[in-house]
Amino acid sequence: MVACLVSGIARADDQPFLTLDATDIEPELGHELEQNFTWASGLYHQSFNSLEGETELEYGLSDQIQLAGSAEYEWSRARPHAPGGPAESDKEFEGVAGEAIWQAMNVYFDPMGLGFLVSPFLGRDERGVEAKALLQKNFINDRLRAVINAGLSFGQARDGHDWSDESTITLDAGLAYNITWEWSLAAEFNYERGFDGAMIDGRAIPQGDTFYFGPTLQYVAHPWTASLGVQEQLPWAHDLTHTPETLHEGLNTDSERFRVMLRVTRDFF
Repeated sequence: MVACLVSGIARADDQPFLTLDATDIEPELGHELEQNFTWASGLYHQSFNSLEGETELEYGLSDQIQLAGSAEYEWSRARPHAPGGPAESDKEFEGVAGEAIWQAMNVYFDPMGLGFLVSPFLGRDERGVEAKALLQKNFINDRLRAVINAGLSFGQARDGHDWSDESTITLDAGLAYNITWEWSLAAEFNYERGFDGAMIDGRAIPQGDTFYFGPTLQYVAHPWTASLGVQEQLPWAHDLTHTPETLHEGLNTDSERFRVMLRVTRDFF
């Protein structure tokens, strides 16, 4: 126990990633306020910028269960590269989301960390639910953490007045290393395959694959934590529908090329 207190750099609720969820969760009665910003840029044949915000409150119901609620909002601006193309701006409240994480195995006492996440979302143009399995393995006295998330989401999106079913499979992986007590550096990889239709009824049609990769830097000054990450879309995208101009130089033209993410948290435990 003394060795863990002296050498254990990672806290039980520490999340060194921006696009993944570790199995480290808030302790019982612990709560944390989290503010996220994501700037996205780079779409094919247009100048595109968007800023997404998320304000989330996490609460430790027990040492194995964490609950959270969040509000999401976005500002975006797009203008075609063609001369005379009109610029379009949009500012809206995206919706609200809930989240529950069950820590089935504790990475600090069991051979590995195992958790399960369920997150429903309800918005003006989107609604659905996401489920993830969370795996974590620590090395070098918990200084090095390897995390894998495997997710599946079902939902509906609205185009005009019509709602259509959509589904997504995700596989995310990351490595994070605590350089000092305060600083950690991580690398995050994200894979996503989208489907037209609901996979739950077996009628979903695969649309394509998209990949992202980039570093994340985190600084901890308890009770505050700040994380900054940058990601770039990898030129490995696939278009399974063979639709013209869906791909350009291996990139998915419907997905942004660059992402810059900032997270600031305040722990109240």
